[in-house]
Amino acid sequence: MSSSMPSPSITEHLLSAFLPADLVDSIRTHVLHPHSPLQVVRRNLILQAQRLLNAVYPMVQPLLERLLDAMAENQGLVGVVVSLVILATVLVVLNWIRRLLLWWTRLTLRIATWAAFVAIAAWVWDRGVFESARDVAIIGGKVVGYLAVLKDVWVDEYNRYEAQQGMAGSRSRSSGR
Repeated sequence: MSSSMPSPSITEHLLSAFLPADLVDSIRTHVLHPHSPLQVVRRNLILQAQRLLNAVYPMVQPLLERLLDAMAENQGLVGVVVSLVILATVLVVLNWIRRLLLWWTRLTLRIATWAAFVAIAAWVWDRGVFESARDVAIIGGKVVGYLAVLKDVWVDEYNRYEAQQGMAGSRSRSSGR
């Protein structure tokens, strides 16, 4: 590196690590350069904020000193208030997360519902109404047959379990006499 070029900042290093070189050069020229419009606006905002702080600080300083004195005298109360503020902040963030999850879940379910509706409509359009109704009847019959076999297996297992429980109950009664 030449001595006239400033050392790259962490921002430029990260940009060059993740973005193509031509995009990094464009960002360096149009965003990060000290004379770019973004940097000029940033400097002006910082200057205005500093002036505002310098104007307001003398008026707010006595209130801050009183507040700090009150906090020093009531440290137990400060601990409780800080704990309540942390708890309230956590609850607010958790509520945001809950609402975000609900929104994404609703969106996903709506997309899935409309996709299924469109797929069924396309299937009916392609096959025709009567062919589609015949296919639904065939599929429905197979599902009902599968459910009947599943019910038979479940009833057999339930009866076997009841028989085992009955034998275990009679053994424990006979050994207790």
